[in-house]
Amino acid sequence: MRHARWLDHLPLWAVYGAVARTGIFEPWELIFMAVPLVAALGVEYLRVDLSRWRLPLELAVLGWLGLDLLVNHGFFGQMVRLLFLLSGLRLALPRQSAQRRQLLLMGFLLFLTTAISNADVEFFLWTLVWMLTATLALLQLAWEPPASRRHGPAPRPPFRLVPAWAAGALALAGLFFLLLPRLNTGWRPFPSFGAALGRLQAGLSDEVDLSQSGAISANHEVVMRVVPPTGLDADARAALGHRLAYFRGVTLERVKGLRWEADDYTPTHFIRLGTQAEAAGIEPGIPLELFLNPTPRGLVPLPYGTVYAGSPFNQRLRRGEGGSWRLPFPVTRSVPVSVTQAVLARGPDDALPLDDDRPPIGRRLAMLLDLQPEHEAARKASLAWAPGTMSTPALAATLEAKLRTFRYTLDNPCGTAPNPLEDFLDRTQAGHCEYFASALALMLRARGVPARVVNGYRLGDWVPEGGYWLVTQDEAHSWVEYWDATAQIWRVGDGTPPFVAATESDWSETWTRIADAVSFKWDRYVVRFSGEDQATGLASLQGVAKGLTKGWSWSWKRPSPWAIGSVLLLAAAWAAWRFRPRRPEQAWPEPKGLKALAPLVRRVQKLAPPSPGETARAWLLRLGRLRPDRAAPLTSLAEAVDRTLYGGAGEGALRTLVKSEARAWK
Repeated sequence: MRHARWLDHLPLWAVYGAVARTGIFEPWELIFMAVPLVAALGVEYLRVDLSRWRLPLELAVLGWLGLDLLVNHGFFGQMVRLLFLLSGLRLALPRQSAQRRQLLLMGFLLFLTTAISNADVEFFLWTLVWMLTATLALLQLAWEPPASRRHGPAPRPPFRLVPAWAAGALALAGLFFLLLPRLNTGWRPFPSFGAALGRLQAGLSDEVDLSQSGAISANHEVVMRVVPPTGLDADARAALGHRLAYFRGVTLERVKGLRWEADDYTPTHFIRLGTQAEAAGIEPGIPLELFLNPTPRGLVPLPYGTVYAGSPFNQRLRRGEGGSWRLPFPVTRSVPVSVTQAVLARGPDDALPLDDDRPPIGRRLAMLLDLQPEHEAARKASLAWAPGTMSTPALAATLEAKLRTFRYTLDNPCGTAPNPLEDFLDRTQAGHCEYFASALALMLRARGVPARVVNGYRLGDWVPEGGYWLVTQDEAHSWVEYWDATAQIWRVGDGTPPFVAATESDWSETWTRIADAVSFKWDRYVVRFSGEDQATGLASLQGVAKGLTKGWSWSWKRPSPWAIGSVLLLAAAWAAWRFRPRRPEQAWPEPKGLKALAPLVRRVQKLAPPSPGETARAWLLRLGRLRPDRAAPLTSLAEAVDRTLYGGAGEGALRTLVKSEARAWK
């Protein structure tokens, strides 16, 4: 085939696309991996023979390997770069069947290294591309030896069957996936990828530092997906969304100047770990499922009112600093955490109290009331905005109402001021949520109310295509918890005004939701397909089968001889037709030298088929002797064939003559 030499390139480019999709390689590494493949394409196109340069090129590869071992670290990256370099060299050099099989093997090894760290739906699409391209290359390799032994022009491989073969392999793999037993050890061999989020990018942090300058950029990285129970109507879902307004992450009780930090004395709010609802002693409420994406810290943000939490593989969540909960092991992909809220919340309806109802005393009380010289602006603002004596909830509500008249912005206009908090309260009256939370907490402390800052997440947008709420790093938020001594509970305070983000077009927003829903469904029902899902699916199929057969009556009766005879007769007729003797099909060879005569060959194959080894000109002249009335046109056609074969003329005019002659032989 004219294009057969290009088929060896396709599987490696498919693997390169999968490698680039992983996002774990630096840009220079991706460029380095692509250079050998691009160079091989150029050599293939120009048909340059590099046989005499084989040894210098192989020595250059060995030199690069030694330099890579000295300069760079990490065996995984070195192996991938070396395989791409060897693949490009193998493509550029002359290759036979053995070398082409080596290329497929190297491509398969590269694909395996990529599959170790990928399981999302986009990687599945790259897997399909790899399977199709590898099948094309394998088919070409298997087709060439027998085709080369045939007489006459070599037939084309049946490439049109490749999609059907690939679909069959995919269906077989899906069947095995559904039926084979699930094996899961719960072991994670690799630590979490990624690093802590930067200060100037939206996202959750373990501290609040108002001295950081610079604008904050958006961060659409997915944190978690909150899946409610199925069957909720719109009103029930809206009420549940109101209860899930805040997801508590890290509590910051110690302040040092303009920096809030977590303290070891902060107690973790009480939840019951596990899945047994009876252990809590109160009626369980609404069950939720949080699908948490990997984070370097393994933080588990939980909604207020949580009474139960169950982690994967029945592992206990561990307590972290700042009263936080953390996953017990590092993860490399999203993990489900089951959460249940209490039915009845203690306290007023406008505030969800915490499970931590222990009053702060001693050193911790002094820390929660600590004010420093840098906080003088907060003390003055508290006295000016809410003068006189009032209850703690009324004081908090007054201060919150005043703060909500400020402007929310990510531009951070106070970051370069000598005292950003003072600049925020007295001059700009604009900032992000950390300024509002810090100001409210310090103003409450100035009035003798223990207060602290909490970092967590707000509930994100509802994704109707997937049936869940999507929470990204853009929903990272800071708010306040303060102690109400009268009610003996912690309350939530938030003075941050609503922020209206720039909206995308309806089409873009819909497409983004659909893409995220597909990604989540793939992770939930394919990547995380478990033995429990398998058993549930089989049970549902059994239920459907019972429903379909309900009402049917079945009783065994001896079949009549007529029925047995009819079945046997039909079976014998089918066997006679299936295994009937067939005459060998006669192969009508084409005239030697040209395929353009195929329409005429089909017309006259019963009258005067071409003889083996007969040239096109000899066959056409023989046809003219059989039909003298067509001798002149057939002679002109034979001359046109000679001009096309040996004179360099195009086949356009010849095809027209062939079609005209074929119509004359009806």
